[in-house]
Amino acid sequence: MQGEEGQFVYVEEVSELSTAKHYEVISETGTIDTKGFVVINNIPVSEEGRPSFEERFRNRAGLVDGEPGFQAIRILRPVSDDTYAIMTIWDDEESFQKWQTSKSYENAHKKRGTSQALPTTIFPRPSFVTTFKVG
Repeated sequence: MQGEEGQFVYVEEVSELSTAKHYEVISETGTIDTKGFVVINNIPVSEEGRPSFEERFRNRAGLVDGEPGFQAIRILRPVSDDTYAIMTIWDDEESFQKWQTSKSYENAHKKRGTSQALPTTIFPRPSFVTTFKVG
């Protein structure tokens, strides 16, 4: 996958890449196609925050799964650092942008800024998003 920030390789089989970050898939839905638009939300999470962060994603409503243009999602736990990767794959960038303005997106993120949100103290640094076009 090629993006503005460089290259990203996602391998669903065991592989050794010398400079790669390693992740474990903790949740997945959908099939990754050979073409699409990939969005990766990189979220640093403290060691003590990992259980509640992972529980939140394991119990997600799955609202994005039925959105037009959605292909797949992978929730990736870092093996050797603190930054989780939430990877969604879309048919194209337009499909992703439409989802961001949908009721589904609003419902998926409705706990943000409320007492039901995860405590901000588990996030040692701001999250950041990377995008790639595949195929």
